Amino acid sequence: MSGVDAPVFDTDCATRLAGPAYVAQAYVGFTPDSLRPVGSILPFRTGAAAGYVSATVVTVPGSDLNINVFFQMRAWETRTGASYEAAIAAGGKHGYSNIIPMVVDFPPGTPTEPIGLQSFCLVPEPSAMILGLLGGAALILAGARRGRVFRPSGWAREGRYRC
Repeated sequence: MSGVDAPVFDTDCATRLAGPAYVAQAYVGFTPDSLRPVGSILPFRTGAAAGYVSATVVTVPGSDLNINVFFQMRAWETRTGASYEAAIAAGGKHGYSNIIPMVVDFPPGTPTEPIGLQSFCLVPEPSAMILGLLGGAALILAGARRGRVFRPSGWAREGRYRC
C-alpha cells in the first residue's frame, strides 16, 4: 500500500510483522457487517519494509464502477491457521484494522488507495494460566449467584461459615 503509512505490529505494539510467519488479507463488503475475504493472502515484507504487505489490486466480486465498498485488513500468524478464521479458532495471534469506505474503480483507472487505514497490533493467544484464572473466576461467580460463597474450607451458604 504505497501511499498509506499504517504498519502492522506484533502483540507488543512495537515490533513490525515481518516475513512469511505472518500474513494479511483484504476483507471487503458492501456494508461494514458483510466483509468477506477477497484477493490473495499476502506475507509481510522484511527489513525496512517490515510491517507492510506488497501493494496489490483487489477485485471485488459483484461490484460496479463507482460503488462504495468497505475495506478492512486482517492479519494473523500462519503457524496457527491458513486463514484468519482458522487462526482465531486455534487461539493464534490475529488482528484487524479499522473499516474504511472505498470507491470501486475499473481499469484503466487508478486503483483507490485505502486512505484512513490505521495501524493495528495483533492480539495474543490466551495463555493457559489466564484461561485457568478465568475458569476459576467463573466457578466462584456461579456459586455466588446461587447464594453460596467459596471459603478456603469449602462452599458454604452465605451467612453460615465452616471454620
